[in-house]
Amino acid sequence: MDEPQIHSESDAENGRYFRDLIAAWQKAGGGLKWGAGGVSLRGPVDGKDVSVCFLAPKFAGKQDRIELACTTLTKQIGVTRASGLDDTLRAAAGDHVLGKSMISVVRPGALSPARQKALTQAFLDLL
Repeated sequence: MDEPQIHSESDAENGRYFRDLIAAWQKAGGGLKWGAGGVSLRGPVDGKDVSVCFLAPKFAGKQDRIELACTTLTKQIGVTRASGLDDTLRAAAGDHVLGKSMISVVRPGALSPARQKALTQAFLDLL
């Protein structure tokens, strides 16, 4: 998968949000790792290269989403930061956040502009 493909396979509103999040992430010094099903946002967190989340277009009955593997992320960034991120994501995205140990933020492009901005900032605050 590459950037044009993730945007074309996502709903228009989610594709725009993914584009904006990717641009903000890279501008803040984060990196990307493209895979078969989407893109991982990676970056230096406390001196370690961390895969923070994965942006994925709809596939096999799943909606456009941002996925976080919380158990792995907690090991990499610590309980306090992971818990804070979880709280911030839930405050920003409300009922668009599903799951506990594996979180999915579904249809992030359907959030209001203020909530989208808060969601993006939650990720950027890790860098």
